[in-house]
Amino acid sequence: MAYALTSEQVQQVVQNTVLVALARSDLLPDWRANLGDLIQQMRAAALDDEAIFLAAVLALLDRPTDTLPTGTRYDQAWQAILTGLQTGSLPSAREETVTLDRLLESIAQAISAVQTHAPDQHQAVYEELMHIKAAALEAKVPELVVWIDDALDVLDGAEAAERAHHHAGMYSVYWQTVVDNSPSS
Repeated sequence: MAYALTSEQVQQVVQNTVLVALARSDLLPDWRANLGDLIQQMRAAALDDEAIFLAAVLALLDRPTDTLPTGTRYDQAWQAILTGLQTGSLPSAREETVTLDRLLESIAQAISAVQTHAPDQHQAVYEELMHIKAAALEAKVPELVVWIDDALDVLDGAEAAERAHHHAGMYSVYWQTVVDNSPSS
């Protein structure tokens, strides 16, 4: 969503880290400062996975032998950095595939964030959901359209639990995440 690391930002972290570590050590102080700023932004937004991933990258610059996975959704990017350092080459830019599972998880997290600690992101999340809904309508995925409509209603103040009966299968699983993370009324 709008307030987490985008795939372009993740790719930039991977590329810049490998480049600085392998070929441009003169840029290391600037890259450390940029990573530090990003970490602070992620911590301020209570985006733990992002902060952990970026802190691990920052630590890797000082301790290249620290290669344990971060345990976050960014472990694929972490592995790309390690592979780049081991092979001595920049990882190729590749678009990460968005699965339905990942999309629903991301939306559930965004709704929770807006309801709890990032209300200032309401408009951005709402607009992003409208774009996703338009794509779902175009792709003729009615279950996703209903799910997004309910998510929009929750952002507008509806009770998530009242919408749970609309969903089955994977949609139900992720809707339960929305219910569980919604503040009680």
